[in-house]
Parts: sequence; C-alpha cells; structure tokens
Amino acid sequence: MEEREFIMKLRYAVFLLSICAIFTVIPQALAATVGNPIDLDIPSKSAILRQQAVNKALDEYEETVKIKAAIDLEFLFNKDLHSPTEITQAELKGQWKMLKFGVTLFDRVEPYIKVGTSNLKVKWRQGGNGSQEVTVDADSGFAWGAGVKGIIWEFEDSGLRLTGDVQYRTTGPDVGDISLNSSDVTDSGADFNIKEWQASIALSKKFELPLRWQNIYIVPYAGIDVSDSTVDVKFNDPSNPTTDYSLFDSSNDSIYGAFLGCDIMPSLTSSFIYSMELRLVNEYAFTLGGVMKF
Repeated sequence: MEEREFIMKLRYAVFLLSICAIFTVIPQALAATVGNPIDLDIPSKSAILRQQAVNKALDEYEETVKIKAAIDLEFLFNKDLHSPTEITQAELKGQWKMLKFGVTLFDRVEPYIKVGTSNLKVKWRQGGNGSQEVTVDADSGFAWGAGVKGIIWEFEDSGLRLTGDVQYRTTGPDVGDISLNSSDVTDSGADFNIKEWQASIALSKKFELPLRWQNIYIVPYAGIDVSDSTVDVKFNDPSNPTTDYSLFDSSNDSIYGAFLGCDIMPSLTSSFIYSMELRLVNEYAFTLGGVMKF
C-alpha cells in the first residue's frame, strides 16, 4: 500500500511539472497575485488519497497539514513607475508564469514559495521635454518569490472571512531588445532587475450554487494592498556614451491598490480550485490560476 501511494504521488508530481513546462512557452509578467483566500482550508479531500481507504491517523494528519501546488498566469497591462524628474511616462508591462508550493498549517496559516519565469518590458521618456523615447524588452527569465498567508478573523454569523498575505518576489532576466527613438541599440552589459514587496487584506464569502448534477461553490473576494518595487533597468548607447539611460531604481507611482477575484470549486470534496483575479488602481493586471491539493 505504501509503495502504491508513493507511485501515485510521484505521478502527480510529474503531472504538475509537465503543466509547468507547457506554460513556459506562453509569454510571461509582473503583477502580484493575491488570490485563493479559500485555499487555506479547501479542498478537504486529497486527489491522491480520496479513492483509497485511509486509516484514522492519516485522516487526522490531513486536517492539520496540507500540501498544495498552484499555477498562476499573470498578465500585467500597465504599471506606472515613479522616477527622477528627468524621467517621464515610465511604465512596466508584460506577463509571467509562476508555480506556487504551499503548506497549510492547522487551517490558519500558509507559508509558500513561488518559482517560474517572467517576460517584461519597460518604456520611458527622458531628455529635454522627453525628447527621447526608450523601450527595453527583456528575454524570458527565471523568477522566484516567497510569502505567508493567514486568517486574520472569521465572522461566523455572516460567513465572512478576513485573510492577510505578505509576499516578496524578484526577477533578473537578460535584456533582449533595446529601442531608442525607434532605433535599435546593442549593449551586452544592460541590466534588468525587478524586486517587489506586497502586503494585502482580503474579505471573502463562500456561496453554494445548486446545479442539476451537483452543487458548485464560488468564493468572491475583494481587498486592498500596499506594494512597492525597485525597477533597475539601465544600458549604454555606444553612439552616445556620455548619456545615462537608466530608470535609477524607480518605484511604484502609487503604493496603494485594490483587487477583485473569485475562486470556483466543483464540489466541497474537490481537490481542485479554479481562480481569477483583477487588480486595479496602482496597476492594471489580470490572473488566471488553479490550485491542487496533494
């Protein structure tokens, strides 16, 4: 029995890695997903173990410790950046793909890590009256992050839940294309580094939607976040070596944001959650994702 369970878990791990490999061919982006306020305690059944007869000790263990994996496809349409006075109209856009691994402890708190890839682009204007238009497009590069999510308070009478999330992430891809006033620039030593910090609070509520074949469950959520970033992008133009083309470690133009999202469970015993999230105010981004519990 133990050997069979090990083989099944190994197959699920290979399945997740295969999905991750497939999605790496999709253009990737920078936009911090909050998402999945229900994945701290739902689903209650394991995809691997629910078809097997498990003993009482294992059931009790699953109630206190849950291991989950999630995939997030994030699309950042625009994030305005705050730069020195000689830099104007600075913005970041692109996509990224992240695979998240988390461990839920006692249905209350979940530390997690994220690994994946990013594909980002920055644009800005500099010089007198913004006479020079600069575009730097990065290649697909490795990205990683870490964070912790936890339940702050549960309102039992109304079914509302308040959760908090704190996370950090970074990426440093190689620079692909550089454009200066629509002319290509070649600089093998160009830098492209992003660091981001975020803290958020979300309010959610679970609803049951009856259907003919079975009931499904939806969990809409909304919240606010405080985030900041360090965007270090710079290069040299061989035809104009005296000019510094740099964002000078730009930060977010606004640190306050808001988000709306929804999680969907096919049933209370499902091992999968599907999610979508829209982020507004300090950035405009959209995420599609899914979570599976082992």
